[in-house]
Amino acid sequence: MKKFKLSFKNIFLFLYYWLCIGFFLGTLILMGPVRWLANYARAHDWSESKEKMLVFILIGVLIVVSFLFARLIAIKTIALKKKPITISLIVGFLLLFAISLWFWMNPKMMIDRNMKESKENISGTEFVFGTYPEKEKLLELKKDNYTAVISLLSMAVVPFEPILINQEATAAKDVGIELIHIPMLPWVSANDDLEDKIEEIIKRGNGKYYVHCYLGKDRVNVFKKVLTSLSKEVTINSLQPENRRTLYDIKKFERGNISLLDSNVFFMPYPTDEEFFGYVLNGSIKTLVCLLNPNNKDDKPWIDKEKTISEKYKVAFINYPWVTLSKTKKETVMKEIFKLDKPIAIHAFNSNAPECTEFIEIFHQIKSK
Repeated sequence: MKKFKLSFKNIFLFLYYWLCIGFFLGTLILMGPVRWLANYARAHDWSESKEKMLVFILIGVLIVVSFLFARLIAIKTIALKKKPITISLIVGFLLLFAISLWFWMNPKMMIDRNMKESKENISGTEFVFGTYPEKEKLLELKKDNYTAVISLLSMAVVPFEPILINQEATAAKDVGIELIHIPMLPWVSANDDLEDKIEEIIKRGNGKYYVHCYLGKDRVNVFKKVLTSLSKEVTINSLQPENRRTLYDIKKFERGNISLLDSNVFFMPYPTDEEFFGYVLNGSIKTLVCLLNPNNKDDKPWIDKEKTISEKYKVAFINYPWVTLSKTKKETVMKEIFKLDKPIAIHAFNSNAPECTEFIEIFHQIKSK
């Protein structure tokens, strides 16, 4: 095989092939093996860390395979003497890239067919939650007299969401339905003005709004949690299955195991940002109980972070510095925990710390009395 010579032209050609091949194979892997793996993992109670590890392995294989294949095609292309064949190869791989991009630009191709819409009614204002609406869906919403569509897509989630945002804006204008953009990032460190923007919608009075992100999963559920926390006059007028994850769906977080202590009472490690957003802040948990010690310099930043997150996303937060409590006080605290609003998620930092074992033992002792 001819040796790959380093030159600007050759490196550009290699990177071009690597991008096209990687994007195409990555899309296939996401729609096939990754989706199958995720469904299998959740059906068999795999930990999120184990699931993520296998996904990362798939990504690693993708990088290596696409790199080697791109290098091989680049060398073959450089060795070709006939320009028409070279151009055909370049155009052919561009077509693979375009096909992959087409899939990403059509969310209906990526959506789980079993997903359902859910509805909330707040003081006469109805909110319907779902997936990204194509133009046909917008026409449906217009026909059903929806006041507006609320998009949670963000320009920061590149490269797909900026394009989808522009497509939706054009389609909404053509259909004649109002489009309200409230960008949400799919992680906990952003979305600071979310509450203010939701309150502006509620203050409009009666209306009917269709709220969506890309796939109608995490972001719409976090939006719904904040929304329902802003008004006590909340009634659910649809009991369709919801597209949200709960702590019942997973046995482990990155920092340790999750234990079910009682109905809707979970003991877990301190969640990562992704775990917070996917399993805690989406309305599946009402109360967070933190056992870390605010007087410990290592614990305090984690406590402060959780306080901020809880306040922003409207989850009740209580801190009991477990290791500093006397035996009598621990029993008193436990009785208080039994009275908290459920579902409850209780945590230390790692779920295998000595104080965790003690907490669980006292929990069951008090519960059995």
